[in-house]
Amino acid sequence: MSERRPYRTELKPLEFLRRSAFVYPDKPAVVHGARSYTYREFELRVRRLAEGLLRAGVEPGDRVAFLSPNTPPLLEAHYGVPAARGVLVAINTRLGAGEIAYILEHSGARRSLRGVPRHR
Repeated sequence: MSERRPYRTELKPLEFLRRSAFVYPDKPAVVHGARSYTYREFELRVRRLAEGLLRAGVEPGDRVAFLSPNTPPLLEAHYGVPAARGVLVAINTRLGAGEIAYILEHSGARRSLRGVPRHR
């Protein structure tokens, strides 16, 4: 008798998001104050960010600096930048100008973003 092994596949963050949007499209994915995004909406926002980054010229391996407080746009960047095959350099707005300058200089960031275009 042959040994049966369970089917297993690695679930990387971007695949997890796509799967969640497929399986739970109308369930809340992100809640921030009075605003809430479903998995479908969140995945769409991430996809739009990735497409915008690609149109802006981001190439595989580019470091993309993103200056933002800990809000939904930063979460979107954690998925959108890798979806565009870039590397996220997250910079918190609580840092001082000197700290931000140091991070930008030493990160090798080729692109800098301040916030995310607002999607309705």
